[in-house]
Amino acid sequence: MISKDYVLNKILDTEISDEPWRHSVIKDFLPKSLFDGIKGETLKYLDDEKLKDIHEKPKGPVGRRAFANLFNKSVNFKPDKHNNPNLYQYFEILNDDEIEKAIKKKVNLPNHHDETLSVDMWSAFDIHISGFIYGVHADHGAKIHTLVHYFGDEGDDEELGTSLYDSNKKHTDLDTITDVIKRPPYLPNTALLFSPCTKKGFITNHAMYHLSEKTRYRRTIQTFWLGEKQNWLTKLKTATRLN
Repeated sequence: MISKDYVLNKILDTEISDEPWRHSVIKDFLPKSLFDGIKGETLKYLDDEKLKDIHEKPKGPVGRRAFANLFNKSVNFKPDKHNNPNLYQYFEILNDDEIEKAIKKKVNLPNHHDETLSVDMWSAFDIHISGFIYGVHADHGAKIHTLVHYFGDEGDDEELGTSLYDSNKKHTDLDTITDVIKRPPYLPNTALLFSPCTKKGFITNHAMYHLSEKTRYRRTIQTFWLGEKQNWLTKLKTATRLN
């Protein structure tokens, strides 16, 4: 599979950063044709009538966010191969053992993260509008790896990238807005990849927020490799579900 080999090489060839904690920022994560195909297959969610409701929600972590489930391995929820061939191929690639082993090789902490392969995967198309704030957190304990893949447009506000914070402090001791150390820019087809960690000195503190007046929607596909089977199709209780 040409696209799988492309993604595999991107993961393996991209330099790792340990500032402020171990992660990889991969530019042009997918071949352009596959990226463009996925953008086309997710455009329908931007026209969903329910999306209009989130503009009326108060600012903060509740509301002003919508999502569409794309993949949940353990409950056999996946894109239709004929109607959404690009999304189908995307998850064929991400769910490949060789891809996951490459992720472990690059972003796992030696002598800390388990090298056992995941047993489940959940993914969603995630939409934020201005006023949305999801404060600093290290990530759910069930997550083995986290992938945040940006699906914005050229010219979107680059400050909408996921924010990274001090790895020595508890998330409760960090201010979401003023304590940002690094923010991989929100550029089309750029991916942030890491293995969640709560060990002091390596805590994967991060946050997502949309305070831009330049860009209407922050669009990402978030994918999590999971250490146990989970039905997360209704997981995001504070967001509007689009499917």
